[in-house]
Amino acid sequence: MGAKLRAADDGAVYPLEDFNLIGRSQDATIRVPDAGISRQHATLRREGRYFWVTDLGSSNGTYVNDVAVTAARALRTGDRVQFGTSVYLFDQDESEGASPTSGLQTQVLRSATPPLKTIKATLLVGDLRDFTQISSQLTAEEVGNMLREWYADCEAILKPRGAVIDKFIGDGVFAYWPKVDVKSRIQAAEAAQLLSRPEANQSVTRRKVTENLGIAVQCNVGLHVGKVALGAMGRGVNTAVGEAVNVTFRIEGLTRKLGTPVLVSREFLEDCGAAAALFEEAGTHVLKGQPEPVEVFRLKDAPKPGEAV
Repeated sequence: MGAKLRAADDGAVYPLEDFNLIGRSQDATIRVPDAGISRQHATLRREGRYFWVTDLGSSNGTYVNDVAVTAARALRTGDRVQFGTSVYLFDQDESEGASPTSGLQTQVLRSATPPLKTIKATLLVGDLRDFTQISSQLTAEEVGNMLREWYADCEAILKPRGAVIDKFIGDGVFAYWPKVDVKSRIQAAEAAQLLSRPEANQSVTRRKVTENLGIAVQCNVGLHVGKVALGAMGRGVNTAVGEAVNVTFRIEGLTRKLGTPVLVSREFLEDCGAAAALFEEAGTHVLKGQPEPVEVFRLKDAPKPGEAV
C-alpha cells in the first residue's frame, strides 16, 4: 500500500512500512533529529486499509490537524501530523481506496455509510504492564520489535477465539465478541488467561527483556459485557463505542491498583457458565466517571506483578 509522510519544511518524503517507529533514536524507522522528539515518540501502523498513529507517552505529544493524539487515530490523505514541533503531511495512494478526495467519491461513500447498530457485546481491554519503564531501557528497534510481536500475539490468541480486534492503542488492545452468550464469555476468559501469563508470550524480544532486565513482560486485562454502538465513526473507520467500553478500560486500569493481572465485572460473570469458577471476589470499587461503584472479580491463582509462572 503506497503511503508516505512528507516533511512540511523541506519536502523530504518518508515511505511507510506496515509498522513504523517514529523517534529521535538513530535506529527508529523514521528518525526525527529534533530535541523536542522523544527517542521512541510514536508509531504508525497499518491495520487493514488504514494507517493508525499512536503516541508512546512522548514528552511533547503527537498531533493530527492540531488535535492531540490520546488514543490510536486513523489517518487520511492530507492530514497534518505533528511530532513535537516537527510537522508532516500524510499521503496515501487513493487507488487503494483508503482516502478518496474528489467530491463525487466522497458523496458516494457518505451515502453508503451504514447506520450505527447497538448490540450487547463481550469486551476485552489488554495493556502491557510497565511498558513506559521497559521501553526507556530499550533501543528504538527493540521497542518496535516488541510491539510487532505483541500485536502478532494478540491476533494469534484473540482471533481464533472469535474476537474482533477493534484497535491497537500503542501497547494496548481493545477487542470484542459481538455476543454475550456463554461461549463468547468462555472464549474471552481463555484469551485473558493466555494474554496475562508471561510464559505464554515469550517471543524473542520479550524473552531478552526478561533475561537482560529481569522484567517479565506481562499483560493486564479487563473484561466486561454491555451495550455498544457499532459502525463508522465519522472518518470511515468502524469501531465500537459506548459507556460499556469506557467501563472496560477503567476495569483494566484497576488491575494496577489491586496488583492482579485480570479483572472482570459482575456483569461478565452473570450466566458465564464454567468460566465463573476461574474467578474470585476482588471487592467493590469506584471507577472514574462512573456514578456507582463496580464489583469486580480477579482471576484465581494469577501471577503477581513481575512474577513469572
